[in-house]
Amino acid sequence: YVTRGGSNKNNFISNKTGSSKSSGNSQGENMSLEETPFGRRAMVMLPKIEAEVLNGARRGLNRWFLALRSGGDGAKSGRAVLRKCANSMSVGPGQLGLGGHLPPSYIWRAKVADNLLARCDQKSKVARAVRSGYWFERDGPKEADRLAGLSPPGMERRAEAFSMAFGWYRCWEENAPIMVDISELNLSTDNLSGSRHGSRHGSRHGKRGGTLSFRGTQRPSASTKSMNVGQVSTSMSTKEHKRSAWSALLTPAILFEDSPSRMEDDSKLMGLPESVHPVRRAELAFSLLRRSDEFVLYYEQNRFGDMKIGGVGKGDKGGDGKNEQRSSLSSLTGDDVSVGTDRVFFAKSLPHLCASVVGFSAVEAALELGNFADDDDDDKGGRDGGSTKITTNSASRFRDSSARYERSLVTELGNLLRSRAIGASLAELARASCLMAAFRSALKIVHPSSTTRRLDKELLAMDIDIVMIALKVAQDEQLKVTTKIASEDRKEAMVVTTMDHMNSRKQRSDAIPDEELIGLPFGLHELKQKSSAKVNSLGEVTRNTRYSQAQKDEFYTFSKAVPDVIRSIHARAIACAAFTLSQEELGQIYKGSGAAGYVLDCVEACISVAAVGMQDGDAMLEEGSVEKAVQTMANIAALQHCLPRLFGTLMRGMCHVGMIKPDQLDETFQYAENTRKGAEKACDTQVGHMYNLVYKICCAKIDSHINFALDNFQWVTKAPREIPNAYCEGLIQYLRTVFSSLGPMDEGSRFGLHFSCCGHVAERLVKLLTDPVHGDHQSSSEEGIPPISRIDAYGLKNLALDVYEFERFADTTGVPQLSECFNELKSLTEAMLDRDLPRLLMRENRSLLRKKYPFLSLEKIGNILEKYVGMGLGDKLMGTMGTSQKQPEILTMEKKEVQQLLRMVRAQEQEKY
Repeated sequence: YVTRGGSNKNNFISNKTGSSKSSGNSQGENMSLEETPFGRRAMVMLPKIEAEVLNGARRGLNRWFLALRSGGDGAKSGRAVLRKCANSMSVGPGQLGLGGHLPPSYIWRAKVADNLLARCDQKSKVARAVRSGYWFERDGPKEADRLAGLSPPGMERRAEAFSMAFGWYRCWEENAPIMVDISELNLSTDNLSGSRHGSRHGSRHGKRGGTLSFRGTQRPSASTKSMNVGQVSTSMSTKEHKRSAWSALLTPAILFEDSPSRMEDDSKLMGLPESVHPVRRAELAFSLLRRSDEFVLYYEQNRFGDMKIGGVGKGDKGGDGKNEQRSSLSSLTGDDVSVGTDRVFFAKSLPHLCASVVGFSAVEAALELGNFADDDDDDKGGRDGGSTKITTNSASRFRDSSARYERSLVTELGNLLRSRAIGASLAELARASCLMAAFRSALKIVHPSSTTRRLDKELLAMDIDIVMIALKVAQDEQLKVTTKIASEDRKEAMVVTTMDHMNSRKQRSDAIPDEELIGLPFGLHELKQKSSAKVNSLGEVTRNTRYSQAQKDEFYTFSKAVPDVIRSIHARAIACAAFTLSQEELGQIYKGSGAAGYVLDCVEACISVAAVGMQDGDAMLEEGSVEKAVQTMANIAALQHCLPRLFGTLMRGMCHVGMIKPDQLDETFQYAENTRKGAEKACDTQVGHMYNLVYKICCAKIDSHINFALDNFQWVTKAPREIPNAYCEGLIQYLRTVFSSLGPMDEGSRFGLHFSCCGHVAERLVKLLTDPVHGDHQSSSEEGIPPISRIDAYGLKNLALDVYEFERFADTTGVPQLSECFNELKSLTEAMLDRDLPRLLMRENRSLLRKKYPFLSLEKIGNILEKYVGMGLGDKLMGTMGTSQKQPEILTMEKKEVQQLLRMVRAQEQEKY
């Protein structure tokens, strides 16, 4: 205010007339600054200045919001944090993690696992198989040295160490295809189209740095060239580093240290505290103008808002927005999270969303620097209480709004992942779980003061449904892959190569377990066919001659599909273990046998569906290929043979990575033994099914041959033959071909099929000979042709010669007691040709008949007598005159003698009943 009047020392103000009034004692009159010319001008300029200051602050904030959202500064910072956290997690404390310093990190874990396994009970097969194929003093240092040359420290080494702990490189070639990610096998979830490349030791991955969808094909050259750093070992520094197949399978591309944008992302993260200056300046500007509430409202609307996604919701026909969906993640990133396929989501959207949320937390942490609501602020009194109170209230309000928004982001991300997991593959679930574990750790590190950190476990920990979804997905994928492999298999036994012979001749020690044979692990190399010298000497058909130049070559019992199927099961078990371990890191709680129990359940399910997928029953039955059916049966049996050592290798791997706790060791091994028995039972079921299928095919061929050869066959010959009938020679030739193709079978199944086929031949001939003929003799049996309606003594003599030929063939097969299958048929023919038959059929000689012919049935003798064509007197005279010296010593009866014997047999049958 300006004072009017006053003493001479005060300001003097004159009026319009020029007169002046001065009085030393007069009272002054006050005037406001706004009433002065300067004040009036200032009142005009101040609103414009204020508006310009606020608009400048808003423009700075808008540019900052745009840089975070569209420019991706927040996501870039989040990517840098995720990489650093993932690398720290993989290296572990003291660099003793799976991806840490070698050799101590790997050797230490391998020794701990070996000591732990030495304490388990050796009663079960799995516990004994743990020691097969592995010796710590030999394999531990070798694997550590190999791991050091495969990958640099970090996430890539962690993935390689994880697969190596489960025995992958002890069992398979380094470039062997993994066959877990079905997208790399040209397989989709709905279609099995595509081709499988390579041989048993070939690779179908092509460029091994490739992964699914966008991030796998975006900049492969830059991804591989950026790894030429000093961390790589000497052996790797001389050539361009390529990302390994296991690291590409188990690790999201965003977590690799060789990312092309790593330098830019790191610079954004390091400059994050300075990048929030627009917010600071805007806050100060609004505070100076006493508009702090307006600033908070404006900041929250643009920073903590949400947006509508997915268009009009279901039932929202009018577009009134009642059923619309709101998304905080879409508001943060500027993208609609509800669009896109599951493949796109897991390959591109999920890593970007995780990086954006971590970037948001990093920005909020940078904004909190210098703004802490400390309890000591309340004790400062009135010295600077006004400004402190304003700053504290603003910071507290920002923290509350930021925490609420952060909780909504994390909650929405967890819900989105759970909903998308239903359509994911096992590889995508494994990579997503690894990413979410790094995501949770990144949130703890970048913004530990947020109140949301107490709720991260509940918001991100997947419920048990996602684990069961992974088991179901692994089972379905294994069935598809196995079916694909089996459909392209030629169903021919593998030849034992020279290298296999050399490996089998290595010196062995009882104290040191043998190494796994690479390419044929878990005891596959032990399954070799046993040659039969007797069969080959008779000119039987030799199988698989295309493989060899000489008949002395040795063959395995399984085809090329078996190692591929076992390798796919092994790889899928490793991927499931990585997924389960990541879920445990996220806070998943497993009961019973812990995380190892779910891995064992996955292996059991994969083996069960693999046994089903290895057979193609309908096609085999239509083709009638005994060789293919036998080979499929042998393949399933080979898979069953490998189960104990496969389970043992997986148990050692789970102990190595820490999935089995010491207090759960015995319980877990017992559960592993139970799952192994369940898998073996599933294989037994399929082996039995294939055995029945082989028997059914053989019976169908035998019936077809008998029906064709014996249709309208004349059994009344009136003269004996010196050689067997043509049908007999044809059946023997078919049986010889079938029996020669049973090499892949085990001895019990092979002998059983010999007895089944010969027994079926004998049963068919017995039915044709003894089944009654009804009516007009046109009634057919179930097999297609009617039974024999007329037969004479020479027809029986020729049939007896056929039986003798069948028995001689059975004796040459080398199967003990196989000829006994024809005992009943032999008894019938010999009894009908025995001259003492009329005497033996008398009631008083019943015991003699039973002693001489123990397999004889009076009912069947009676049925044959009904068909018997007796000889008349003229036939006897003609036979005697023409063949007086060569007449066979057989029973020839006249018609009245036949009728007399028939009445005698029927009478004894009635007395019996």
